[in-house]
Amino acid sequence: MKRIKIMDHSIGNGHPPFIIAELGICHEGNVNLALELTKEAINAGAHAVKTETFQSDKMIFDTSATTSYVINGEKTTVPLDLHMKQFELSLEEHHEVKKLCDRHDVPFISTAHDFDAIDFLCDINAAAIKIASPDLIHYPLLAHAAQKGTPVIMDTGGALQYEIELAVQTLRANGLDDIMINHNPVGHPAPADKHDLAIIPRLQMLTALPVGISDHYDGYEMLYAATAIGANILEKPISMDRFDPMPEKGWSISVPDMELVFSTVRQIHQAIGQPERKMSKEAQGYRNQNRMALAAKKDLQKGDRIIFENITFGRPREGIGVEHWDIVQGMKLRNDKKRHQFIHWKDLNE
Repeated sequence: MKRIKIMDHSIGNGHPPFIIAELGICHEGNVNLALELTKEAINAGAHAVKTETFQSDKMIFDTSATTSYVINGEKTTVPLDLHMKQFELSLEEHHEVKKLCDRHDVPFISTAHDFDAIDFLCDINAAAIKIASPDLIHYPLLAHAAQKGTPVIMDTGGALQYEIELAVQTLRANGLDDIMINHNPVGHPAPADKHDLAIIPRLQMLTALPVGISDHYDGYEMLYAATAIGANILEKPISMDRFDPMPEKGWSISVPDMELVFSTVRQIHQAIGQPERKMSKEAQGYRNQNRMALAAKKDLQKGDRIIFENITFGRPREGIGVEHWDIVQGMKLRNDKKRHQFIHWKDLNE
């Protein structure tokens, strides 16, 4: 697998998951809240902070279009242009978030939905550009992003496998090798039975690229499950309170929970360890303390045989290991042994 470097962070197999705190629309279109969330994410240990760079008047050409969102099981439908206008930040406000990240040496990433957004993000030296899942087939946009040379993260959403591969080919054909992919389960929020986390290792195998998850689950369990299955990137919205009845917050991480969530992710990654079994000093000590060894069942004399009537098994492992029973059975003692004394190789005749 290719390893991607974003500032001081290495992304790929063998490295901890790259945790992206997504501001999304949880800042409510308020730059001060966006800055506060950024500070909280940095303090909690997020590896990067991400925004969504869009200007509604450049994207929505049909003012009759609507969008829907679900809060507490209730669906609400609103005009798409007004919804986006409510939650957008100006380019200058995105730059404020980026400058705050710079002061803390934390990568700033943003989703670009158009050519101007890509140019802007590259002008302010964003650490990476995110391509939203609907734009995975926007090959002109992909080519423009690739030609900038900034690392790209692609959401896959409902894309088919060949569409993902064509997107990767487009980026590579335009000179970009630093490509990452996010599995993007269907739904906002995405139910557990729609996650198909097994796609993550399959995409890693097929593309030889780092693959992670854009997590839209109502809770934190999918972050942990994705970590355990080997995800290289974990992206999830953050908010002051995920129970606040606002769009996107329902599948976010509440600020008070962030530090524990990130710590749990690190512990799970550490627990994955290596596929080869290696004997640490601690493991060797456990073996010696708890595995059985041969000992005299009663007082034995020189010449007595190693048979069940004469031998018992006990801890710690200070004599011949019980696994050697078939070898030593029937041998004779070369010297006397007191009850419960361990039997050593030097105590036996052939």
